[in-house]
Amino acid sequence: MILTLLLVGCGGGGSDLSAFVPTVKFNRLDLTDLSFDDLSVDFVFDVHNPNPVDLPLERFAYGLALDQLEILSGDSPEGVMLREAATSEMVLPVTLNFVNLYELVTAERGTDNLPFELTGGFGWDTDIGPVDVTFDEEGDFPALRTPEIKVGDLFVTEVTDSKAGFALNVDIDNDHGSTLDFANLDFKVKFAGLKVGAGTVDEFGSVPGATTDTLQIPFSVDYLDAIEAIAAVASGEKLKVDLSATSDVTTPFGVVPLSMDEEGNVDVVEE
Repeated sequence: MILTLLLVGCGGGGSDLSAFVPTVKFNRLDLTDLSFDDLSVDFVFDVHNPNPVDLPLERFAYGLALDQLEILSGDSPEGVMLREAATSEMVLPVTLNFVNLYELVTAERGTDNLPFELTGGFGWDTDIGPVDVTFDEEGDFPALRTPEIKVGDLFVTEVTDSKAGFALNVDIDNDHGSTLDFANLDFKVKFAGLKVGAGTVDEFGSVPGATTDTLQIPFSVDYLDAIEAIAAVASGEKLKVDLSATSDVTTPFGVVPLSMDEEGNVDVVEE
């Protein structure tokens, strides 16, 4: 961290007063809320007040850049009081929408984070004049991206007089560097607009980083509901399949719920 002291109106006595000037240290970035749409983080600073009296913060300005592009700036002292002879935590909360963010910057495929730079300054008014401390901090910022999902081929795995078994391919593209694990899948499937299947899959599967992989959803339906699919096998025509599902996804930043609502005209293949 770069710390710069600017003493105005001190008559050149800054070195004698250095022991009484508050210091600022960037401590950490806390992830407080996360979805595939938004994230909220806290930039946490340790601000030490060496003086024997409480000190009100008069000025606080900041700018946040991701991948060298400034996306956020502001000032927000809002009556912060530094305790006497103590170190206080000061929190800068930031909430970003991923859709808006990725219109400005692009996370490189195979990576989990974007580089950030946080700059700004804290200021206090004293009897000898204003005192300002600036900061310039760099680090990694979570760059969560929604996996790209497409419905693939539909396989007929079993046909009896009363039911038919299917396996629906789901193609998932993982743009991150880390593996994504999918669990607790709760799904509904429609053939040609008619709901035919539903169920749950405890362990849906994993997709390695920077990879497109295919996972399968197995399900059974009543024979009469499967007629459209069986006819598509015989004719070689494609079948419109709709998939609605939710899943818990283990990401580099924790478990995040994911909603899927996909449709496609797919090939029906008899195994």
